Amino acid sequence: MIRVRLLLFATLLAGGLLWTGCSSDSASDSEPVVSPTDTIAPETRADSVAYRLLQAHGMDAWASSPYLRFNFGFETPGGAQTIARHLWNRNTGEYRIEWSAGPDSSYVVLANIRDRQDGRLGGSVYLNGEELTGAAGETALEEAYGRFVNDTYWLLAPLKAFDPGVNRTYVPDSSTADHDVLHLTFDEVGRTPGDQYWLYVSTETGRLDRWAYHLQGMPEDAPPQFYDWTQYRELSAPGGTVRLASRKEAVGADQALLTNQLALPESPPEGAFSTPDPMLGSE
Repeated sequence: MIRVRLLLFATLLAGGLLWTGCSSDSASDSEPVVSPTDTIAPETRADSVAYRLLQAHGMDAWASSPYLRFNFGFETPGGAQTIARHLWNRNTGEYRIEWSAGPDSSYVVLANIRDRQDGRLGGSVYLNGEELTGAAGETALEEAYGRFVNDTYWLLAPLKAFDPGVNRTYVPDSSTADHDVLHLTFDEVGRTPGDQYWLYVSTETGRLDRWAYHLQGMPEDAPPQFYDWTQYRELSAPGGTVRLASRKEAVGADQALLTNQLALPESPPEGAFSTPDPMLGSE
């Protein structure tokens, strides 16, 4: 596998905060349907900006989405490259991730992101259709979980501002007429709770236009890294429209991170969470 070194996104982001996904138990016809944003009562200016962010990106629609499909990769002047392909059953936690081990070799991991014991992900690993066990399989499962944490955060960060353990602060000195700026820090949750993020929320659209981050593993005096969130896609879901950026452009560098091939399918391909051979395409 070619590891991404030219950008800092190889580092696991956001402290490993997890989505629980949709509830598998739907409300009865006699019960009122409560949307996720209805359960939030903003108490501070930071909360209000974060709440507007959730609404602009379609939090309620996202909560109704049973499946998520996307690719994670990067682009430089030399071209674009896909690092991993993801398919997530948000109702059950079932997860499929594929990545290349070389020109003619591919890993397929079939796991359930809710199935973690002693911090380790449970599931099956296949290399070119053959199951891997032992240390090689455990290493691949750990890499798969790392990819899930890292890659989904690059895609879904605007929808995670109210996750448990997230601390929100409004940054008046950085805010402008065009953007409200939120500073996110984390309690002792996830893999890298020392990460910090600054979210530049458009005062016009409420969407995330830019973020900056200083990761736990970076030197304390290292400047934050900035990326513009661009090429927004509008995705239809049972509960409305979800808006997600498919491209993140590094500020001051000719390179970008890609979260593309976005889809919220109503159902997965046959065998999506059981077939050991690659099936998510070669985009």
